[in-house]
Formats: sequence, structure tokens, C-alpha cells
Amino acid sequence: MPRSRLAWAVLALAALLRITLAMLRPLQVDEGYTLHVAALPLQAGLHILRTLDVHPPLFLLLVHAWLGLHSPDAGIRLRMALFGIASVWLLYAIVVRWHGERAALIAAFCAAVMPSLIFYDSMIRMYAPFDALALTSFLLLSILLTRADLKISSRRALWTGWAIVTALLWYTLYLGVMVSLAQLLYVALLRRDALVRVLTALACAGLLFAPQVGTLAYQLPRGGLAFPFYAQHELQALWELAGQATIAVQSHGNVVWASLGSLVGWAWIAAALALVAPRNGRSLVLWLGVPSALTLAYSLLAHKLLYTDRYYLLLAYALCAWSGIAADRIGEKLPATMRRPAGLLAGGALAALGILYTLNPALYTADWPAVAALLESHSQPKDLIVFEQGSPFFVLKRGVSLDHHPLLVILRRQDVARSSALSRPFARVWLVLFQSGPVDPDSKLLSALKARRVAGVWEFPRALPAESALVVLFKR
Repeated sequence: MPRSRLAWAVLALAALLRITLAMLRPLQVDEGYTLHVAALPLQAGLHILRTLDVHPPLFLLLVHAWLGLHSPDAGIRLRMALFGIASVWLLYAIVVRWHGERAALIAAFCAAVMPSLIFYDSMIRMYAPFDALALTSFLLLSILLTRADLKISSRRALWTGWAIVTALLWYTLYLGVMVSLAQLLYVALLRRDALVRVLTALACAGLLFAPQVGTLAYQLPRGGLAFPFYAQHELQALWELAGQATIAVQSHGNVVWASLGSLVGWAWIAAALALVAPRNGRSLVLWLGVPSALTLAYSLLAHKLLYTDRYYLLLAYALCAWSGIAADRIGEKLPATMRRPAGLLAGGALAALGILYTLNPALYTADWPAVAALLESHSQPKDLIVFEQGSPFFVLKRGVSLDHHPLLVILRRQDVARSSALSRPFARVWLVLFQSGPVDPDSKLLSALKARRVAGVWEFPRALPAESALVVLFKR
């Protein structure tokens, strides 16, 4: 547990920001999809996950169980926040073991207010549980590698726990393999005395994961292709990744904010590593960033589009840890009169961003409650509602009755032409636009519908273009 009142204060800050955002922010489209699939009979949900999705089943099983207990959406959101709060503590525990209390406090504070972590820790997706499991595996390995005084029974229990956590990590997100590979590389290069034990534990984790291997093989060709926002724009994606994974979440489309965030992100990573790496080569804390590097390398080599910020949240935790160590080192050299002002300036700037993402609705996910209210009040029973990029359907159906409307939910590019033909018999057509680039990059459906009269346009803008929505009503 935390060793000081300051550590408890940092955890309280992390809790305040995450719980506040979890209660205030509208459901994001992926959350709506998760809740939709998890609410189905279990066999149906697992079938959808295997045939139409790219993720393993553990998170679906968790949400299905919570819905079975009649947990409201907000209750499940709060459980995600608890995973995020636990991750802040886990990072503190890892850093304090290798680098001491002051570095750990600074690292935990950075994680508590990091915008990307606040944003995704309050989302009903597998990212917060995955990060908590990944950091748990790093903590268990840290204890095993730094405690020579452990009893044999305790050491066996910890290795068993590490193997179980590793298997759970793989069942939560397949990229957990990158975490395990990074830890294996660390041991093989720097702690060969533990190599046999690590390999044995990984073999046990592999046995636990064996029932999922067939499904993984079936899903693998689709994995990494579900988010083609950066097709033909890989260099832009790589440049923006550092900012979006840390301080400029969901900023693609906003040229100024994305560029500034990326510039600061890459400079921050480079400076932190330059200060930390030369003197701490054997610290496992440095290897917190290796899973992200391996994920990026795999993405480039396999021509996958794994450039989405949520797959690199461990990089944000790693940067927080490196920053704690670097700040502790700088603090030793600064005059006492400069330490507090410097810390307040740097920490205050990061905290301001985190608070901004928490309290400013312009930085929330799309305003689907307002879209639902519009459709509820202005639509007629025989109106056709078209979701160009179908994922908003899963959110809107939770907040507005769509049962009496004919619907077209477009999820693939090949659906666009067919949808244009199917819409012709309807006198009134509502078009809900949201991140339509991947499924209709040339706006063919919008062009086809413009042959009708535009009877109304409603914009629901966000400062984050990726979360803006547009609704257009067409009449014949």
C-alpha cells in the first residue's frame, strides 16, 4: 500500500478525475457496441466476437456478468475507473521498488492527471483492465527479481500468480503478448538467472491460453485492420502517435492540436529517456515502454494499422515512470529554492490538461444524447434513419426508441452503394454522420441523397474532430 499521505492524495486525485469523467461523459460508440454484444445471450455474444470482432473474450464475459446483475451503464463505467485508479497505484509500487519514494510519487501524479489515461480509464472497453493486468505483471516480476529474501513458498506463489496474470492479459487483449515478450527480453538480456523460471511460467500461461488459439488464428487476418483511419497516411499516424497516446487524445483532424501534442510528446519521451536510460540500464521500469515499441514494430512489419492511441497507453504509463525518475534526478541537482517552482510549473501544466479533459464538454465523446433527443422530437415513424459508419446505432438505441423506424446501418464500404439504392423509396431520410471516412471516404451516399431537398442540418461539434457528429434530414 502507499507509504505516505502524499501517495494517498495522488490516488484520491486519480479517483476524482476518473469518476467525475465516468459520470459526466456520454457513451462512446465502442462502449455502446460493447454493451450491445454483452447484453446478448452468451453464446451469441461469443459467436459475434469470434466472427466479426478482433478481440479475446475475457472482457465480454466480465461485462456480460455485470449486466446479468442489472448493473447500469454508469456502474460499469465506475468499475473501469477503479481499474484505472488501481493502475496508478501499481505504477507507484513498481517505481518505488526500483527508484524510491520521491520518483514513485512523481510518476503516480503524472499518471493520475495524464489526459489519455483519464480518457480511456472511464470507458467501457478492455483498455483499463488490460493496463491494470500489464502493470500487475510488471510488479510481480519486479518483486521476484528484487527480493532475494523471499521464502520458496512465496516465490512459487508469485511465479504462479505471474503466469495466471499473463494468461488473463492475453485473454483481455491479444497485444498482451507484447508485454510478455518485453519481459522475456529483459530477463534474457539482463537477468538470465531467472530465465528458466520465466520460460516455465510462460509455458503454463500458454497452456491456460490454449483454448483461445483457434479463435486467435481465425481473427488474426482481420486484427489491426478494424480502424483504417490512417490508410495511406502512415507517416502522419506515426508522428501523431506520441501526442495522442499521452496529452492530445483523439486529436486527429485538428491539425494544430495534433501537431503541437505530437511535438511535445516526442520531445518529452526523448528527454525523459535521455535523462533516465544511461544510469538505470538494469531497471525494469525502463522496459515499461518496450511493449509499445514491439507493437509498433509488429504493425509496420505486418502492414497492420495498429496506430490507434488506445493500443499505446502503456507508453503513457512508461513516460510517467521515466518522468518520475528524471524529475527526482534533476531535483537532486537543482538548488532547493528552484525545486518547488519547477515542479509546480511542470506538474501544473500536465494537471491542467487532465482537468480540462475531465471538465470541458468540448473534449468529451460525441454528444449522442443530443442526437437522440433530436431524432426523438423531429422524426416520423416511417422516416428512414441511415447510420453512415454504423457504430452510433449501438449508442442511440440505448437512449431513443428506434423500433418504429426503418434503419440502415453501414459498417463496410461495400454497403454504401446498396444503401443508396435502398433509401430511394423513402420520402424522408435522416443521415447520421460520424467518422464516415473508413466506410464512405468519397461521401458517395451523401452525394446521392443531395438529389433530394435538404430539410435540416444539425451539427454537434466537439473540439476533437473525431468526436463531432452531423445529422442531415433529406426530403423528396
